Amino acid sequence: MSPGAIAETMGAKNGNIDVILAKQGKIDKLQLRRRVEFRQATQTDAKMDLLRKKYKPVNDTGAKTKANGVHKVIAGEEQSSESNGLLDRSGFRRPAHSLFPAERLTTGWKTVRPIGPGLNNLGNTCFLNSVLQCLTYTPPLAEYMLARVHSDSCRAGDNCMLCKFEAHVGRALSKRESASISPKSIVGRLKMVAKHMRIGRQEDAHEFLRLLVDAFQRSLLTGIDSKIDRRIQETTLTHHIFGGYLQSQVSCSRCGYDSNTFDPLLDVSLDISGSTIAKGLRSFTRPEVLNKSNRYKCEKCARLVDATKQMTIYQLPRILTLQLKRFSAFGGKINRFVEFPLALNVKSYISKNSPESGPFDYNLYAVLVHSGGSARSGHYYCFVKSPAGVWYELNDSMVHQVS
Repeated sequence: MSPGAIAETMGAKNGNIDVILAKQGKIDKLQLRRRVEFRQATQTDAKMDLLRKKYKPVNDTGAKTKANGVHKVIAGEEQSSESNGLLDRSGFRRPAHSLFPAERLTTGWKTVRPIGPGLNNLGNTCFLNSVLQCLTYTPPLAEYMLARVHSDSCRAGDNCMLCKFEAHVGRALSKRESASISPKSIVGRLKMVAKHMRIGRQEDAHEFLRLLVDAFQRSLLTGIDSKIDRRIQETTLTHHIFGGYLQSQVSCSRCGYDSNTFDPLLDVSLDISGSTIAKGLRSFTRPEVLNKSNRYKCEKCARLVDATKQMTIYQLPRILTLQLKRFSAFGGKINRFVEFPLALNVKSYISKNSPESGPFDYNLYAVLVHSGGSARSGHYYCFVKSPAGVWYELNDSMVHQVS
């Protein structure tokens, strides 16, 4: 062995074997000694899924059948997709794993607490105050915030909106607070919630709620691969509390084939077509007939056919948020009286093929109100149910018992 070879061999003991093999032209040995590590995929192969739907193997021995009008496969390639636990019989794809353990959440209050203080209006911030109060008295969210688990492990830094909200909840539900408080840390970061919102300008409360929850979501996903599968992204704290799934089902009137599409749900917007919440939900889930110039191309028939399309709730959220569409496209307000009960059963609005087995009852705990004649003016305030079960009106800095 030459002195040079000895020197290179000694260098190999120090971890430079890759460099040595490359210099000697032994690329094949270099590739063979590579260690191959397999990791669980964080996202599905969308292209392969599309190919499986488009093409069928010529030697497919799988038998296809129908149960209750829903297409299902009892053998073959699609069955293996079901058996891996990611795809159910309706075609809904479950996440490979969850980012947040849902068992950490409570269904109600752990302890009886007095009502907290009002919030000072810092210049047309009634929309923000009302949203913060409703979220503060959302039991599973509030209890998790009071435990301060998020801030202890936050990766988003000083501008994390969820950390600011956690501090706000801790202060609002503290027995030490009696007079009204100012949510300056959240108002001062309004631009971080939405760049188009301005301090001192009246904004839409529902829009702010959605954008604030989105800001919570961004904080929770900080430090996580941005390319992670969308279904896994929908397993954070915010989605475990407010998230569910809607199903849009198109049924062919010719062969009975059902095509299902699923979309994440954080709230349900209802047209004010009647005088009750139940009528609004019935209108939301009413089947639509697709015919004439609006016919549907069935995947099974491979032709345009008459069909029915229906939107229903496939997976229920822990907290159901309903928005009444009171503002018209021209900025006017629909002032029709709408009655809503203290308890709401939603079983009639669940997808027939949903795995939900109940309970289907929701208990009212917060109502956000807009007072005024148009979307461009008015005032926001809210009613909340305290941890002691007593209803209060929270109108900026004022707190009044109403039950």
